[in-house]
Amino acid sequence: MSYQTYSMGRMENIWGKDCCEYKPERWLDENGVYKQVSPFKFPVFHAGSRMCLGKDMAYIQMKSIAASVLEMFEFDVQLEKGKIPEYVLSLTLRMKGGLPVKVKERCMTST
Repeated sequence: MSYQTYSMGRMENIWGKDCCEYKPERWLDENGVYKQVSPFKFPVFHAGSRMCLGKDMAYIQMKSIAASVLEMFEFDVQLEKGKIPEYVLSLTLRMKGGLPVKVKERCMTST
């Protein structure tokens, strides 16, 4: 038996009519605060007795790296107008042809 997290993350009966739309606010409550979704509903780190032991450390690392990189650089995604990135379905999900991004160093001012 197996389950497909890619498919589960795009199921209308789980996430609603807008299941295929990019909506970061899906993870926020009415006050704009992050809300935890059941790991059985969104099993990226698995659930129950098979829960990933490194989940909390992965979140800490992701947040600290994202914050430090976003502080130092500006990112501009270089997609053709109307083009939607395609996925390569494999063990690790990646984008077909990569994602073209222009990176510019931010002007750092000392205060």
